[in-house]
Amino acid sequence: MKRWLPILIGLIITALALVLAFQNTDFAAVLAAMRAIKPGWAVAGLAAVAISASTRGARWSLLLEGRLKLVDAFWLWTLGFLFNNVLPFKLGEVARAVLAGRRPGMSFGAALSSVVVERLFDMVAVVMLVGIAIVSQPLPDWAKQAGAVMGVGALGALVALAVAARNPQGALTLGSQLIGWVPRMGSERARALLAPFVEGLGGVRDWRTFAGGFGMTLVAWVASIAAMWIMMMVFWDSVPLKDAVLALSAAGLGVTVPSAPSSVGPYEAAVIAVLTAIQYDRATTQAFAVVAHAAIFVVTSALGLIGLLREGVSFGQIAREAQDVRSHAPEGEAGKIRS
Repeated sequence: MKRWLPILIGLIITALALVLAFQNTDFAAVLAAMRAIKPGWAVAGLAAVAISASTRGARWSLLLEGRLKLVDAFWLWTLGFLFNNVLPFKLGEVARAVLAGRRPGMSFGAALSSVVVERLFDMVAVVMLVGIAIVSQPLPDWAKQAGAVMGVGALGALVALAVAARNPQGALTLGSQLIGWVPRMGSERARALLAPFVEGLGGVRDWRTFAGGFGMTLVAWVASIAAMWIMMMVFWDSVPLKDAVLALSAAGLGVTVPSAPSSVGPYEAAVIAVLTAIQYDRATTQAFAVVAHAAIFVVTSALGLIGLLREGVSFGQIAREAQDVRSHAPEGEAGKIRS
């Protein structure tokens, strides 16, 4: 029951998000919007999604300081995305760490630590993106001030990550003491919560690796903004870049919500909510959200299947191995997997 409860909760959240996104929908208008897409822009959008994926593969290789070749990092990253697309518990992250650990000079622990760093960098980037999206929109001054605060907070978080990478034990002690003041938390529980993240940062103690990794994170998100803008041009004749930033920031927050695999539901609900809030046509926005999410799923899954063939392993074999590792990992590594 304990194992299936998170899956059940995710399915419920997905169902609620889909109801929220598509209640009172004019499905005839949505289908009409899908039929009116511009094929040229659609092909460009698929290519942009693939390019965005390649930047994330390059970042992973950089975070591992070249111990994983660029081409291997790309295909293993897409393979991991394939698993995340269809399996719960983010097993794709474990699967690619398992396969990366088989490479000469690599280990499962080092690969998994780099995945933790990826997530931390992406969290900071999403907060930055949300701040930029808010500031760039015609919103009340209080909202823009809140966006500016988020941007400054993200920079502060980046500095904190850099300090933690250089002095992990000190950061762990300080962080657990601060969070320990939260009611019902306590310093020991806070330490257990923070330990996987701080241990993961130990892999980027070198400032050049840290700076390069976050620099590639920014490149990856710029590529994602470009892909989002191109996908929006599939449906609309003119799209301000700031609207693509807003849509991507909403999607970035949406996929952090526990849900069914591939973040079905929260992705669509978040994108539809923000674009209709700035007066985009609801039916066209619903069509866009479905098609854009499907494009990401199709491209990353197709690339992941190629990566799977390249590795010469079966999907079921790696899924079982990843699940076994997740279930029986030592305490430190189990925390990284759950984080």
